[in-house]
Amino acid sequence: MKGFVVICLICFITFFAMGCYSVPEEIPADLTAEELIQLAQFSYDSGNTKAAQAYYETIIIRYSHDINLLIEAEYEIAHMKIKERKWAQAVPDLQRILHYYETDTTGTLPLAYKKLAQIDLAKVPAYELEKINTTQFVTEE
Repeated sequence: MKGFVVICLICFITFFAMGCYSVPEEIPADLTAEELIQLAQFSYDSGNTKAAQAYYETIIIRYSHDINLLIEAEYEIAHMKIKERKWAQAVPDLQRILHYYETDTTGTLPLAYKKLAQIDLAKVPAYELEKINTTQFVTEE
């Protein structure tokens, strides 16, 4: 009987953990950007980076007309990639974010994300940057 209880407990924990790391199949259309950000942050804090990315991608799709929200969501995705050491995926994202600032004529972009993108870009090892730049050069030809 004790072995059965242990097996049931293990199964429960496994199913619970799998449920915690699921990606939402459908994200309600009536969620505000703030609600999506909160869901993304909660998912990330809970260790569910896939769900967090799904919520940030939803912000990018639904609120692409709002450059401030776009930058925030793109940065958060790039930052997750940096933390996972997915350099080749993160670098173009960070460079795109910095490009927004280079071409901004309004002066209204949130400066915090420029600084954060620069900090994350500085975390990329030089040999990785070299590989990424070489790959991009070869791909563009």
